[in-house]
Amino acid sequence: MTVLNSSKGVYVSGQGPAVVLLHSSLSSARQWQYLVNLLKSDFTVINFDILGYGKAEKVHDGDNYDFNVETGRIRQVLQETIGEAPYHLVGHSCGGAIALKLAVEAPDKLLSLALFEPVAFHLLPKGSAHRRQADDFKTQVFIEDTYLAAEIFTNFWNKPGFFKSLPKKMQDLMAADIAKVNLDFQGLISESYSLTDLAAITCRSLLMHGSESPQLSRHLSQIITGALPQVSEQAFLAGHMAPVSHSEQIHPVIADFIRGG
Repeated sequence: MTVLNSSKGVYVSGQGPAVVLLHSSLSSARQWQYLVNLLKSDFTVINFDILGYGKAEKVHDGDNYDFNVETGRIRQVLQETIGEAPYHLVGHSCGGAIALKLAVEAPDKLLSLALFEPVAFHLLPKGSAHRRQADDFKTQVFIEDTYLAAEIFTNFWNKPGFFKSLPKKMQDLMAADIAKVNLDFQGLISESYSLTDLAAITCRSLLMHGSESPQLSRHLSQIITGALPQVSEQAFLAGHMAPVSHSEQIHPVIADFIRGG
């Protein structure tokens, strides 16, 4: 495995057709390590720390941040590693929303698209109950108390009491990164492409969700599934963080899909 000097927090393993991996908020490229091990014998796996997480560059409120910053960095790395070659794309939660943006903007580059509950909240109609829930959730997390914000955020995606069950060191890390979570929300809401635009993504697609996930993310996955032209859907007996908590169940399914199964 190598670390690219041109972009901190980018890890390249293996050889063959490229696979790009994008993790969730308050996580890092480490969440995909099992999948990397499954694929690197036959694929060039490009595993990203999204900006603000892991070893990637930090971003701040004054940086005029949106997802164009994320996708611009990703495209630069891809140009440096694979040039104009097409690639497989995998994303989870916020990373899934970034992956969806990449797919909409350059659908001809994709060999396949595998997403676990992409939280592209801007696709929820304004004024709808689900959009209000997403906006309320954003407001609850956007508070000065970083530990309380991290607790609200992680409990929502896992279960009540989850944050306080974590080791103090992990709580400290999550609280320190919560400012980037708020910037992630900003990126999620500020996108402008529509469900209709997803029709341009004609590669094979796999949309996954957890049966124990919040209804908000399950609903969003369903409407995205309905907008993609060539998509299969798979549910798992798990929650929104299943790619982390149930990696040995989820990652082989993704690997099999990428291989054409």
